[in-house]
Amino acid sequence: MTLGSAEVGFMLGKSRLLVRLAAGPVMVMGLGLAEDTYPLQEPPVETPLAVETISVAKGVTTTRTVDGKVMRHTADVVRWREWDRTFTDDALGGIVRYRMKRDEIATKVNGEESKTDGPLAGKIALGRKTGAGNRTFSLSERTAVGDQVDELVAMASIENRNWLPNRHVKIGETWEFTPQFVRAALRRDVPNSVAVGLAELVDVKKLPDGSREALVKLVIRGGGEAAKGPNNVVGAEGLISGNLTVNLERPGELVLRLNGTLVSEAQVGDADSIARVPITLRFESKPLK
Repeated sequence: MTLGSAEVGFMLGKSRLLVRLAAGPVMVMGLGLAEDTYPLQEPPVETPLAVETISVAKGVTTTRTVDGKVMRHTADVVRWREWDRTFTDDALGGIVRYRMKRDEIATKVNGEESKTDGPLAGKIALGRKTGAGNRTFSLSERTAVGDQVDELVAMASIENRNWLPNRHVKIGETWEFTPQFVRAALRRDVPNSVAVGLAELVDVKKLPDGSREALVKLVIRGGGEAAKGPNNVVGAEGLISGNLTVNLERPGELVLRLNGTLVSEAQVGDADSIARVPITLRFESKPLK
């Protein structure tokens, strides 16, 4: 997600709700039968990339019950992001630089439309490697405040994603990965949430320009639960699925599509809340020209 997938977290905001992601199976046609192996590798950190993401939650419904009184709301939410990703080497493992070209949110709540900039609009985020080998982000010119803090965590979850196994893979072969963007989203509400992902190489085809494109199926599950006081329980469980296409000749050229329905539930005191969020997520990166 917020993928990544980080995107799921962006859609949830600070809801403090019990989360259930339900996505239907992904149908994949034209499975290859060859026993050849194909290199599925994350692009070298030095590769400059142009990245675009969009998350669409259309037809969101929220029902809240307090003392027998029922309140319902409807909403559509669309989130766009674009950034350039570059790398500068140094003695400390180098710096990843995200220059945010677009961070925009369009909403329609009960018929009322609005469009606003997101917390990182026009900002530059810098990612430094930790002792564990991952990267954490900070703003280049000031200390992050408010929602910017959560957004930088989400950016780190994208940077540290590791969707690909960094080895040669046969068609039909599977591997596990940690979906950082989904785990980061769930941990906003439930700190002990876990998330696991299963990937499968289902096909490799040749494109008109002669390059090869790998098709990978992804299934991600996650969840957790936490009590935050008497009659105040939050938790998370989820399933989300989709496809990832990877150009084998052009490192960094890939497209991720995920879809499903987000169902949120919470009990806080005498109030119960249920929200249904049909959601579509798209992540695309390509070498920066």
